Amino acid sequence: MSKHHPFPDFRRRALALLALNDGVTVVQITLMFRMSDQPIYNWTKGWRTKGLAGILTGHKGGRPPKLTADMLDAAADIARAEPLTLAKIAARVRDLYPDAPSFSLDRLSAGLRARKLSFKRTRLSLEKKETKSPSKKQKAAWRDIERWPRQEK
Repeated sequence: MSKHHPFPDFRRRALALLALNDGVTVVQITLMFRMSDQPIYNWTKGWRTKGLAGILTGHKGGRPPKLTADMLDAAADIARAEPLTLAKIAARVRDLYPDAPSFSLDRLSAGLRARKLSFKRTRLSLEKKETKSPSKKQKAAWRDIERWPRQEK
């Protein structure tokens, strides 16, 4: 568990308990992990009373995500509705949720990918443009040049 658990705080708890089992003192563990001694005592008490469940409880997570599930759902609906650039999708999400904290385009892109949306940038340069063809006057002028008599010297 100490090497392979996805949460770093659980790995730290397991490493501290393994160090205690190997005879390392609490003071040395506090210096190794740069923390106070009270959590180490709490972890050992949890290990003794509840076993593995005593160590695994208490994961508080991190800070709350800036992009909530509702915001990502709205972004996915906007992305499905019409082809927009990622910045325009983000602007529309900000318009829908003006009180939400600012978020990066990378987080929005990752959230859309997690919802099985493969986002590709909109290629504005490939839109259909009118082809510039020579006007009829230019064609007629060219024909007139061909008909002019050549001046001989």
